[in-house]
Amino acid sequence: MPLSTSKALLEAEIISAFTTVRDMGKADGASPEALIVELGEKLARAIHDYTTSAVVQVSSVNTAVIGASPTGPVVGTGIGIGSGVLL
Repeated sequence: MPLSTSKALLEAEIISAFTTVRDMGKADGASPEALIVELGEKLARAIHDYTTSAVVQVSSVNTAVIGASPTGPVVGTGIGIGSGVLL
């Protein structure tokens, strides 16, 4: 899906991560190290999910077909090459 569509989900997951560690921090005997680890894991998961949900739009693909016959080209295996833009 386009990243613009995923942005709302990323924002919700980041807010959830901060809310979770805030609530954990209110507990008696809360460990600052555990809070940092929890926040880091939740943020990393949210960012990973966001970036891997991207659609790559390829502007061009070059495919090579090798060979020919009297009746026309010979269909062969090609290699696709292109550059793209994350949407």
